[in-house]
Amino acid sequence: MTLLPRPMRRPLPLPAVLAPAAASTLLALTPIRRPFAAATAGWVLSLPALELPLHVGVLVGAAAAPALARRSTRPSDVIGVGMAVLTYAGLGLVLARQLAATRVLDRALAEPHDVAGETAGKSTTTTTPPSPRHRTPWPAVLLAPWPSVPRGVRARRGVVYGPDPTANRFDLYTCADGAPARGVLIHIHGGHFRAGAPSRESRAMLFDHARRGWAAISATYHLSPTPESGFPQHLVDIKRLIRWVRTEGPDHGIPMNTPIVGAGSSAGAHIAMMTALTAGDPEYQPGFEDVDTSLAGAIGLYGYYGRLGPATKETSDPVRCPATGAPPVAIIHGTLDTYTPVKGARRLVRHLRTASANPVVYAELPGAQHGFDAVRSPRYLAVVAAIRRFTEPLAG
Repeated sequence: MTLLPRPMRRPLPLPAVLAPAAASTLLALTPIRRPFAAATAGWVLSLPALELPLHVGVLVGAAAAPALARRSTRPSDVIGVGMAVLTYAGLGLVLARQLAATRVLDRALAEPHDVAGETAGKSTTTTTPPSPRHRTPWPAVLLAPWPSVPRGVRARRGVVYGPDPTANRFDLYTCADGAPARGVLIHIHGGHFRAGAPSRESRAMLFDHARRGWAAISATYHLSPTPESGFPQHLVDIKRLIRWVRTEGPDHGIPMNTPIVGAGSSAGAHIAMMTALTAGDPEYQPGFEDVDTSLAGAIGLYGYYGRLGPATKETSDPVRCPATGAPPVAIIHGTLDTYTPVKGARRLVRHLRTASANPVVYAELPGAQHGFDAVRSPRYLAVVAAIRRFTEPLAG
C-alpha cells in the first residue's frame, strides 16, 4: 500500500498574520470609548501594543521578513508589507508617547503646588526635591519586561493580617540585609473590587522600594460582587492592615512608628485615597478605634475616585471626604484611559488642592491607558522613578 504525501497547508496570507498586531496598534492610538463593553474589549486588545510596542514590532518584522525575501511577490504580500509599515509607524508613536512620560512627570514633581496656607493669609508652595534625570534601562525593558524579585530583596508571601486568611493576606518584600525598614509602602490591587490578588500590579515599584530599605506590601482585601456591596469592608481591611504594621510589624523588621504610604491601582487607588482621607475615623476601625491609621502619603495610579453606588454616595466618594487632613498625595493617570476616564482624577485633584495643606502632585501620561503598571515599559519605569522621588522625603 502506497501512502500518498499529505498536501502541504498553504500559509496564511501576510495581512491575516499581521492583523492582530495592526488592530492592537490602532486601538492603542484610537481607543473605543463607548459602549463600555466595547471599550473594555478594545482596551484589552490594545494592551500588547500599548505596553510592549518594541516586542510587537519584533513580531511584525519576523512575520513580514519571509514575504520580503521571496523572489515572486504575491498581491497579499504587497498589502501585508504596507500593513507592516503602517503598524511600525503606529508603534513608533506609541513608544514616543511612552518616552514623553519622563518629561511630564518631571514637570509635575517640579512645579510649585499651592497649598492651604493661602487661606491663612500667607502663600505657601512646595516642590519635590530635584533628582538626576531618569534614564530608561533598555536591557530590562527588552529582555525582562515582567519584573521578577531581584537579588537583595526577600519575599514573604501569604502573610495573614486579619481574621480571614483568604481575604486578609499580603506579600511582603524587604531588603535582604535585615536592616530596619525606613518606610512602609502598602500597594492595594485593582480589579473592580471583585477580582485581583497580591503581586500582580506595580511589581517594579514594590521591588524598587524594597531595595531602598522599605517594607513593600502588596495586599488584598474582601472582594465583593459589586463595589458598593463591599463598602466599607475593603476600607476596614486596609486599616486593619495598618494596625498589623503598627503592632506586628516590629517582629518583621518594621519599627513601630515607621511612616506608611498607601498606594493603589484602579479600585485600589480608591481604597488608598479613602484610607488617607478617613484617618482615625472610628466608623472604619471597629474594634481598633484607638490605632493610628494615618498615612504619611498616598499614591493613586489610574484610579477610580467616585462614589461606589447610590446608597453610599455620601460616604464612599473620596471627594465627599474633608481634605484638610490629607497627607501628601500623588495621582498619576493616563490621558486615554477608557476604563476610568481621566476626568475623575481631575475632580479629586481639584478637591485636594482646594483644602489640603500638603502637596498634591498630578501627572497625566500622554497616550497611557488603564493598567500601565504591569510590565517594565519605558513609561512605567519613569513612573517608578517619579514615585521614588515622591516617597523618599517621607521615609523615616
